[in-house]
Amino acid sequence: MKQDPYPTAANPIHSAVVKLFYSRAARQLFTNAWYSLLSNLDRDAAIRFLNYGYASLNGEQVALQAADEPDRYAIQLYHHVASGSAIEGKDVLEVGSGRGGGASYIARYLHPKSYTGLDICKPAIRFSKARYADQGNLAFRVGNALSLPFADESFDILVNVESAQHYGDMGRFLDEVHRVLRPGGAFLMACFEDRSKDVYPREALAQSRLRLVREDDITPNVARALELDGARRTALADEIVPRMLLGVSHEFAGIPGTQLHASFADGTCPYYCFTCRKD
Repeated sequence: MKQDPYPTAANPIHSAVVKLFYSRAARQLFTNAWYSLLSNLDRDAAIRFLNYGYASLNGEQVALQAADEPDRYAIQLYHHVASGSAIEGKDVLEVGSGRGGGASYIARYLHPKSYTGLDICKPAIRFSKARYADQGNLAFRVGNALSLPFADESFDILVNVESAQHYGDMGRFLDEVHRVLRPGGAFLMACFEDRSKDVYPREALAQSRLRLVREDDITPNVARALELDGARRTALADEIVPRMLLGVSHEFAGIPGTQLHASFADGTCPYYCFTCRKD
């Protein structure tokens, strides 16, 4: 039987809002507005990561300081992505740094020479600058992924975690990645297919000037992370988000029981981790 693409709910307002989340015309605008709204709602700075996380299927875990433990699965996604290249002593750019948690993790644990987080969302950059002001090798700035505000060959490594599917033109973004990377530089990306936006990362990378070194299908790992982290995500949403927006907030968070989580769990929305090089 064909699966209904929209979750059902007794509350018709809930159903209408969730259906809007999946509409092609509205989703780009709604996604960008949602990230800005989170910055205003999260007054206690409880949300530092916006990705769906990674869990090893054999139970292996990254060693973390106690303060980082609540964000374990989101951090493990960054760790898995960063494992594609040696980062210590390098100049690193993250495009789509969001709330800055991943940038802070890599800057603290993997010891790059410099780490720059860039995001188009001004409230997110303000939050990151204030939250991580004590990290000397970490900086943040506002910028557009399709027109990176950096000179040619400025970075050794470029990180992009669960962000490129929102840009509207992945080919143009990959051209910018190639431009700002130094020869031999690495591009490390985590991205899932989004058919509502015609986002197909494997095909886009194949058409780019970057050389693919590693492709890793991590769809089951992402689904498992969402299951293990579901109770915490639900509690955060219920605490921070107004009741009328809970339906769509649960979809954005990929909480078990939502269509988004189901699409990872059954493999209909494949999620990949890539390592590429600029020759």
